[in-house]
Amino acid sequence: MQAPTTLRKVQLAGLKRFALERIPDGPLRDDILGQPDELDADEFLANARVWLRLVRFGVD
Repeated sequence: MQAPTTLRKVQLAGLKRFALERIPDGPLRDDILGQPDELDADEFLANARVWLRLVRFGVD
């Protein structure tokens, strides 16, 4: 018998608010704002890796 899996969700309202107020127009901001309001934790982590690369390489 398999153990039940619990999918954790991440709410993006705060991150989206931050993007609107603090991140200049560009691919990083557009990608964050284009995400659904709620993501599975795995999806959020995958997206976070992309966002960190965009920040690291100064793409905005």
